[in-house]
Amino acid sequence: MNEEALARRDAIAATAREMASTGGYRGVTIREVADRSGTTPVTVYRYFGSKDGLLQHLMMEWAAQTVDRLRRVGKARSGPAAERVGLGFADVISWAADEMRLLEAGITALFSPSAEAGGGVAAYKPLFVELVRACLADEQWTDDDGAALVIGHVFIACLLDLTAGSRNLDEVVGNMQTAARLLWQ
Repeated sequence: MNEEALARRDAIAATAREMASTGGYRGVTIREVADRSGTTPVTVYRYFGSKDGLLQHLMMEWAAQTVDRLRRVGKARSGPAAERVGLGFADVISWAADEMRLLEAGITALFSPSAEAGGGVAAYKPLFVELVRACLADEQWTDDDGAALVIGHVFIACLLDLTAGSRNLDEVVGNMQTAARLLWQ
């Protein structure tokens, strides 16, 4: 993409993020995103494929920002790996709770029947590995035993609990810390 196309795509994503942050999944429509960003629905579809594709893009942007934020926090932590991973994922859950409507929109898009098949939660293993590396402040860490994928599944379940209102933030954070302790003991 050229610079103009990238700027247009970024403007569309920023508009959608604002809409999702206030209205959740249902608060985002392709037509409204196009109108607010000064483009056409066809252009939105060309860049993102679908509403779910657009919201998944927003979640991947959020995830990249979260990994960067977690890297800064992780460098300041010491102690056993279980504690650092537990605290790191607790931070991520808390940050997600601060953007609950955006999170709800992204989670809904990930599990929408119209979402493109991408291998389920396992497709996010590289993200989970990066989250663990950031928690541990160890860019060389490898997921030799599959712990990142397991904690990723727990993480997704916790996010679902949080967005569905099934559990409060303290319970969700506690579940993440328990999972980290069990996986890294």
